[in-house]
Amino acid sequence: MIPVQSGFSLGEALFFTPFVLLGVAVLVFGAVMVYLDHKKEMALIESGQYADANPDSRAWILGGGLLVLALGLGSVVSAFLSGGAVGDGVTAVFVGLAALAYYFYKRRVVATTTV
Repeated sequence: MIPVQSGFSLGEALFFTPFVLLGVAVLVFGAVMVYLDHKKEMALIESGQYADANPDSRAWILGGGLLVLALGLGSVVSAFLSGGAVGDGVTAVFVGLAALAYYFYKRRVVATTTV
């Protein structure tokens, strides 16, 4: 006779608890960041300095480049560790490196033109 596994045991619940807490923490962190950014913008509007605040759009390039680089490196490392073919991880690594190179190039160009 094959035992039937039914229900959700305490061990399984304790295993998934850290992952659920991590997800909640990420959502709370995102909500706090949005609230603080909103609060900063409201303070700038009240003080009349909102037009002077020019957000740097290169931050998205830096963040995206780091994210793609990390995903590509993770894919390459997992392919090496599993002994399989490398696949698209190398492409993601080079796209991430290109985004980082663009970010640092634009930062240098902006720094030399403003000084």
